[in-house]
Amino acid sequence: MKQIQTLYDYLYQMLISQFLNGTFRPGQPFPSQRVLCQRYNAGITTVRKVMKMLDEEGYVRTVKGQPSIVTYQASPETYAGFLVQGRDEIADAYKGLELLMPIFYREGARRCRAPELRLLHGLADRISDHMEHEELYRQAHAFYAVLLRPLNNQLIMDLEVDSEHFLYTPYIPLPGTKNPFTLTAARLKNWMYDAVCQIEHRQFDDFYNKIVNDYRESAKRVDGYLHSLSRHIPSPPQVTREIHWFHTKGRSELYARLAMTIIRRIDSGEFDSQKYLPSIPRLMEEYGVMKNTASRAVSLLNHLGFARTLDKKGTVIAIKENTAGRENIDLAAPIIQERLTLFMNALQIISLTARNCAASFSSIPEDLLPFMERRLMYASDSRVSPLSIQPIMKCFVQMIPCHSLKNIFQQMEELIIWGYYLQAVDPAFSPDSCCAATAMKDLAAALRTRDQAVIANAYGNAFTLVYEDVCRIVSQIPGCSCLLADRQ
Repeated sequence: MKQIQTLYDYLYQMLISQFLNGTFRPGQPFPSQRVLCQRYNAGITTVRKVMKMLDEEGYVRTVKGQPSIVTYQASPETYAGFLVQGRDEIADAYKGLELLMPIFYREGARRCRAPELRLLHGLADRISDHMEHEELYRQAHAFYAVLLRPLNNQLIMDLEVDSEHFLYTPYIPLPGTKNPFTLTAARLKNWMYDAVCQIEHRQFDDFYNKIVNDYRESAKRVDGYLHSLSRHIPSPPQVTREIHWFHTKGRSELYARLAMTIIRRIDSGEFDSQKYLPSIPRLMEEYGVMKNTASRAVSLLNHLGFARTLDKKGTVIAIKENTAGRENIDLAAPIIQERLTLFMNALQIISLTARNCAASFSSIPEDLLPFMERRLMYASDSRVSPLSIQPIMKCFVQMIPCHSLKNIFQQMEELIIWGYYLQAVDPAFSPDSCCAATAMKDLAAALRTRDQAVIANAYGNAFTLVYEDVCRIVSQIPGCSCLLADRQ
């Protein structure tokens, strides 16, 4: 199991990549700590630590009371080489985000009220001819960020922030290479005014199609530009690496990920022939984690009702009989509400985009069908349990064609573990499960047809039902109504 990347390390790597690709040029003022905090949704302590590292390693020169200056310098060919090396990653990210972000912008636009519309008009009004390309680029993303605010989903905002920086491609002036980035102040201002007009007239599908087309055109321009740069690189490096540009800002703790992994193993029947879970030392050895991480994972399993640790004996698998821990869960406690918010944010992302992503599936592995049929029968009994979501997600993630999307949805699945807290609610709050049973059966049947449109609709319907039921249940829990703000 991979150690979770700290936020300061993630921010450090994100900034380093911008030094290496030529976004930050020598002699330029480096963004202030305040700007970095705003731009990357990071705290001042994190930013100060990163700035110290950048100064010590020679990327910037920092003098107290003065703006930091970029000191890293490389040849245009070196900048171009770094950009070319990431060509496949960028193309994959564009392809994946085209399936997600336009949907979020459309859904945010549906919820825009007078305050958001005033902000959008203001952003368009502030566009001026003296703005450089990078500033115009950031102004466009500020426009998108305002659109996303009504969704009240921090994970979606994380995606917006990270995609803004990962997809930004600076122009390297090499001989015979034209600047493909034709964004001008007039063009951006007109685009913003047209977009606001569409939103005000509730032409949401036209607005969505406009953004999808923009993603596709941008992807073509960037890929063509990177291809032209490759002609200036003697031997472009052949690198295959995991796409790791997005992470959930440290919200998926390592011990929780370990607990989710163990739950999956329990659910798959791996431990059916034994009474006890692996010991703490065994978990440490098997997953390469510290004792504290393994102990916290087992403690969480106890808390959620999946296990019961016996003094001097070990940890018994107790998913069916151990309900005491669940009954003692205080759903109004701030830490639990924070975790339920993460669960609902992840589930909202999945429910909004499942249909669109499923429409991109290219093939269905044969070995997944029997697994899906077995697990969907169990899932139909309870729409609110993460156990009812995991079998759908397993097949869903495996069939997604983009590495970037796999990365995103795997992280969403890790956050689903916090939905187990809802098993502590009064059973009377749970809606009738007949609709869920039908949806799960329809999904299994759709997968057997291999019909892409049928599969997409079935996935969208199943995840929508799960999300709607979760919202309905949460609305009845005393002290939890704040978790539903602007969600439906």
